[in-house]
Amino acid sequence: MSRIRALAAGLVFLAVGPLLLLLAESVPFLLASNLVVFALFALAATGLVLIMGFSGQVSLGHAAFYGIGAYSTAILTADAGWSPLLALLVGMVVSGLVAAVLGRAVFRLSGHFLAMATLAFGLFYFYLISFLDITGGNGGRGGIPKLALGSFEVLTDERMFLLVWLLLGLGVLVARNVVRSATGRALRATGSSEVAAACSGVNIVRAKVGVFVVGALYASLAGSLYAHWVTYIAPDAFGLLTSIEFLVIATVGGLGTVWGAVVGAAFVVGISELTREVVPLFVEGATGSYETVAYGAALILVLVVFHKGIADAVLDTVRRRSSSARVVGEVDATPDSAAPAETGVQRQVR
Repeated sequence: MSRIRALAAGLVFLAVGPLLLLLAESVPFLLASNLVVFALFALAATGLVLIMGFSGQVSLGHAAFYGIGAYSTAILTADAGWSPLLALLVGMVVSGLVAAVLGRAVFRLSGHFLAMATLAFGLFYFYLISFLDITGGNGGRGGIPKLALGSFEVLTDERMFLLVWLLLGLGVLVARNVVRSATGRALRATGSSEVAAACSGVNIVRAKVGVFVVGALYASLAGSLYAHWVTYIAPDAFGLLTSIEFLVIATVGGLGTVWGAVVGAAFVVGISELTREVVPLFVEGATGSYETVAYGAALILVLVVFHKGIADAVLDTVRRRSSSARVVGEVDATPDSAAPAETGVQRQVR
């Protein structure tokens, strides 16, 4: 039954993508370009949900892997003339190797020391690409070709969104399988209690590094797709603010479910565009500062109401209602013969 529900959820998810495109341009601020940003952010944040939600680790440098994917594919396609698909795969390999080396070094730490280590890595990468000639420095890199898969060229926002949406669906499916596997159980045990997990035979460092590498692959894939979509990249797109945005997406959506990144990205991108459109209607001459305040207030409100995240709150509600309905059904289905037999005295009284 769980497989049937998962298949049904997957089919519904894939059907939602074309539906969103049909609504694009007719609904205020629901543009095809905004849909691409939503899907890319959801894909990158799915890896962060695995890292933070299931293994209990904090990563404040996730945008660095997003940038590694973007710059790898940019350099290899624009300078070396590689095919975008091959460059994308190389970017994922580079990101995975960097994550493995970094994870071995920092995941022996915990708490705020781990957070500071990942933050330092993100800042190091940002300043590195800002000064290297091969990355274009602060001026960034252009001349990145549009993505082409054989004869299929991704030239429009609509095509890019459908491609990223499909990859996002596959990414959520892979994340779901990882969580439900023996590796996923080891991750959850590590996130709950490292001491208990170690006593159960779990290799703590290997589990942490493994999920960190998987999360880096998600971010790298999203970064490569982003580079081919905009055809120009600069360091500002891969700095600390982007890492924080990924963190907000994962937290608002819910760290306890693989759907958290999708829900969180929809909310964050949606509320960002909504405040950009609505605030000027009420505050004449409003600048970005007003939009930021409104955006922050909305995020605070959501986290206060849904402290476990929107997706987690919805799933908890569904589980409670289905459990209540199942209990009521079992009570109603209890046969009358199950009632205690009447004694002779009771029959005489009646």
